[in-house]
Amino acid sequence: MRSLVASYNGKDASGFLDRLTDRAVQDQYGVPRDQATASVAKSIGDPPIELRRLSNTQVSGLTATIDFEHTSGKVVVVEQVAMVKEGDQWKVDGFKNQPVEIPDGVRTIGVEATEFAFKLDGDVKDGDVGFAVHNLGQQEHELVLARIADGAPLENLVMAIAHAGNQAANAPEGVQEIVAFGSYKPGESGNIVFAKALDPGRYGLFCFFPDINDPEQTPHALKGMYTEFSVPG
Repeated sequence: MRSLVASYNGKDASGFLDRLTDRAVQDQYGVPRDQATASVAKSIGDPPIELRRLSNTQVSGLTATIDFEHTSGKVVVVEQVAMVKEGDQWKVDGFKNQPVEIPDGVRTIGVEATEFAFKLDGDVKDGDVGFAVHNLGQQEHELVLARIADGAPLENLVMAIAHAGNQAANAPEGVQEIVAFGSYKPGESGNIVFAKALDPGRYGLFCFFPDINDPEQTPHALKGMYTEFSVPG
């Protein structure tokens, strides 16, 4: 895993893919290995991965699993990594997301997602927070957390982001940073945990998934599924 992370952070697409099985490449990128290199080369290493911990290694013959805790941007991610031995090399055969616990001492902010609104439960008194997200709705929802400029009308940002296609690379003026995102099926819950406290500033929560019951497939945010909060500083 350490060599995989080193290849990723070093933007070595060929070395990175060499450490994945054909099945892992197909699962992660949706195309065979010979078609994956170009797309991987465009995105690899951005943002860099910080390896936090490897634990719970289980080996059985030519297969193994290991828990891989790392950062993805500013967010803590835990994945169970399936590995297989091919010749004298262990290769990654798949990733499975694992629950991430909000650490003791970090303020938990509940986030309820419904059609079509976010409800925050808790006060953001500083940046040392984690989000416990619960989808109480009947549709799948996403949570996009973005740091946004002071003074920018939230409704205008929603329209601009929707027009840009909800792509971070096309983020409109007023969106300073995409901090975190996640998707949640109906009834699903999950935590968003940060590697360090959020910086002071203004933040928006958005869901741009389409309304599956709307013939126009209107994004949820255009139906009011957005809110904001500020981190004092």
